[in-house]
Amino acid sequence: MVNEKTINNFKQNKIKYLVKDFAEYGVSEEATREILLKRGINKWLANRMAIINLKDELLQVIRENLGLMQMVAIVEGKDSLKYKEVLGVLKATNNIRQRIRKICHSKRWQFPE
Repeated sequence: MVNEKTINNFKQNKIKYLVKDFAEYGVSEEATREILLKRGINKWLANRMAIINLKDELLQVIRENLGLMQMVAIVEGKDSLKYKEVLGVLKATNNIRQRIRKICHSKRWQFPE
């Protein structure tokens, strides 16, 4: 039984799970795949994975900028324009990553329309 408490117990994000679920109701694999493709579900699942990958890439950028910021602080000082620029990029990148992370961690029990 699927409800708000059990929703996270089910595997997600793969077309094969949808095909299997619809097969239990007598819908053929071919029909399911055609419907999903026609309605853009394949695109959204691919985009979801791209967003998750982007979130991870941004974490790497943050780590690189932290290292750069430390080097600039040592060489030019924390009052330098370069340090403030790197700090600004770091804050902006982290803000974007946190917003993406919030989307990735949103509740599965929702009904957008």
